[in-house]
Amino acid sequence: MPERPARAGPLASSRLKTPYLLPRPPRNRYLVRQRDRRRMRELGRVAVAVLVVGVALLGYTWLHLELLGSGYRVDTLETKLHELERRERHLRLEEAYLSSPQRVEARASKELGMKPPELAQLLFAGGAAVTATANSAKPARPQTPTAAATPVAPAPTLPPNGAATP
Repeated sequence: MPERPARAGPLASSRLKTPYLLPRPPRNRYLVRQRDRRRMRELGRVAVAVLVVGVALLGYTWLHLELLGSGYRVDTLETKLHELERRERHLRLEEAYLSSPQRVEARASKELGMKPPELAQLLFAGGAAVTATANSAKPARPQTPTAAATPVAPAPTLPPNGAATP
């Protein structure tokens, strides 16, 4: 290959070694860059603004989630309340059905073999028994109690200090 002629100018071939073309290290190696205080203040302000906005968003999110959770708990409690009210109504109806006099009488006669009492078996509040004749269709009126028929026991007396004695 034929050699090319050397060019003139600063981009001449690398064969030329002159002090102007030698690579030198930069002379500002010992220089220290100063901090830009305005830029640091602006960066601090931006960081504080971002932090405030972030905390506000987190607070809003937390509050929203707590509100949703409370709403779900209220719905659950209302559902439970309605279920308990329904059950209470059902139990009241069942209690009314089970304690009806006709049902009690029917069950007593069928299951326990009980029968209505005879007229002579009845005792009234005065303590007098009813006497009925076999031929009479009307039940006799109860006799009025006398002092001899129903003795009244004396009321127990308490000692003056109010304590009952055994």
